[in-house]
Amino acid sequence: MVTEEEVEAIGRTLVDAAQPLPARFRALFTLRNLGGPSAVAWISRAFGDSSALLKHELAYCLGQMRDEAAIPVLIGVLEDTSQEPMVRHEAGEALGAIGNPDVLDVLKRHCSDPVVEVAETCQLAVRRLEWLQENNQEPGASPYLSVDPAPPAEETDVTELRRALLDESRSLFDRYRAMFALRNLGGQAAVLALADG
Repeated sequence: MVTEEEVEAIGRTLVDAAQPLPARFRALFTLRNLGGPSAVAWISRAFGDSSALLKHELAYCLGQMRDEAAIPVLIGVLEDTSQEPMVRHEAGEALGAIGNPDVLDVLKRHCSDPVVEVAETCQLAVRRLEWLQENNQEPGASPYLSVDPAPPAEETDVTELRRALLDESRSLFDRYRAMFALRNLGGQAAVLALADG
C-alpha cells in the first residue's frame, strides 16, 4: 500500500516544471495507476503547465481513471478556450470515458464548438453516453485495457468493418465503432483495413 506521503512526493514531481518531462510523465502514470482522491487532485493541479502534451495526457489519465471527482476540473478545461485544442479535446473525451450522464448538457453545448476537434470529440462523447444509457451496460472489456471513445461494433467481418470505417456518409460514432472493432480483432486484414482509414 502506498502512503499519502508517497502519493504527495509523486504529485510534487508531476507539478514541478523544473523536473524533466519523462520524470513528470512517469509520475502522472503512477498516479493514474494508484487512483483515489489524492491522485486525482495532484493530476488536476498540473493543468496550468505550459506543455500541451503533458496537459493532454493529464486529461487522458483522468478519463481512464473513471473517477467522477475529476468531472469539475475536466469541465473547466473543456470550457477554457485558453487551453490548447488538443487539451480541450482530450478533456471532452475524458468526460465521455468517465461515463456519467450528468455531463451530457455540458458536452452538448460544445458539440458546435468553433474548434472542430473539440466539437467532434464532444459529439462522440455524447453518443457514447447515450449508447451507455440505451444499452444499460458497459461495452465489453477492451483487450487493451482502455476506455475507448466508442464501443466496438458487434460486426466481426473485416470487409464490412472496413466499409463502415471508410464510409464518410456514416456518423463519426459508427465509424469509430468499426475502427475499434478492427483494432480488437487484430490480424493482418484488420490492420490493412485500419491503414486504409
